[in-house]
Amino acid sequence: MTAVNGAAKFFRNTSPVRTHWLALRLPGTRANVKLTLPTGAVQYNHATTAVGYASSSEPLVRFGLGRNDSASRIEIRWPGGQVQVLKDVKENQAIAVSQAL
Repeated sequence: MTAVNGAAKFFRNTSPVRTHWLALRLPGTRANVKLTLPTGAVQYNHATTAVGYASSSEPLVRFGLGRNDSASRIEIRWPGGQVQVLKDVKENQAIAVSQAL
């Protein structure tokens, strides 16, 4: 992590609890994502490459799944309004999703 006029910092998670994650690589510059876990809990995130002055973020949309080993449902809302749904996506992977035509 960096800060204006500050030194770069590196953070490492040293938690002994084993949890799961999921990342989506979406083409383009933006999309909204809704992820539903098997427990019914819902998370929202969005894809963007613009995050602040003279900077950008990685092109992955990341989610923490906790102890869940999958996402029950992932709903991607693309620019233009098209909605694409993925079901039963397994944990601990980065997947590329192309907009369905």
